[in-house]
Amino acid sequence: MAAFALKFAYSTINWGTKPNLAEMFGEIREAGWGAVELFDHSLDWLGTADHLRGLLGGLHVATFFGGLELPVDQNQLTVHKRRIDYAAGFGADVYGLVGGGRLRWRSPSEAEYKGLADACEELSVYAATRNMRTGYHPHTGCTIETGDEIDILLGHTSKTELCLDASHIALVDEDPIAQVRRYAQRTSYVHVKDWAKGKFVELGQGTLGIDFPGFFAALHEMQFPGWVVVENSRSDVSPAESARINADYLRGLGYSLAVPAQEGA
Repeated sequence: MAAFALKFAYSTINWGTKPNLAEMFGEIREAGWGAVELFDHSLDWLGTADHLRGLLGGLHVATFFGGLELPVDQNQLTVHKRRIDYAAGFGADVYGLVGGGRLRWRSPSEAEYKGLADACEELSVYAATRNMRTGYHPHTGCTIETGDEIDILLGHTSKTELCLDASHIALVDEDPIAQVRRYAQRTSYVHVKDWAKGKFVELGQGTLGIDFPGFFAALHEMQFPGWVVVENSRSDVSPAESARINADYLRGLGYSLAVPAQEGA
């Protein structure tokens, strides 16, 4: 029996929603990554499945990610369902979700919590018919930020799962390691990136004191089966250079970026 290994993927977020796809995927491959998260790209930009498959050049599509705005209407839900269909055709495991926007002068209302939860649950039920899961991303400035609010979301849902993000957990003064342990049974995958002086930075360059080696060790101890997606939201260097720095950081900790055989098949 093969030893357990975490599985890593890299988000396309740093290249924007309308990148030069061939160039972007080439830079991700060159940095050593074997899998990607497609971040909020429209299907007309990605093109047909055969077209995208040719551009991926062997990269595995691990996850697809998109945003919701409150109130969630049927048009939004339909767009996400079509993206779920598309992602399922590539064997993606999870469809990630984030949103809606949060007013800074008050907490979300019960109706807003419930509206978001209902939308996430409808998409989760739909994703299950395509052999996929969902992962709602608690995020600063969005309806769900804190552990208490995660409890509200999970209390309103049964199939909806989480995409926990180490930096956004730390940014609301909570413990990333404690949260992945607390919500292990409802977490489909995780995001990691670092933060320094008001901006996102490459892993290991942050000032929040996030214990990334401990975070990965906790996931390994749990034999966490989901993807660990490095999501470098922006760069002071090029997206390609960020992809390389993040890859080198993980390899420096002894992790492989190769896609496990059963995932890449």
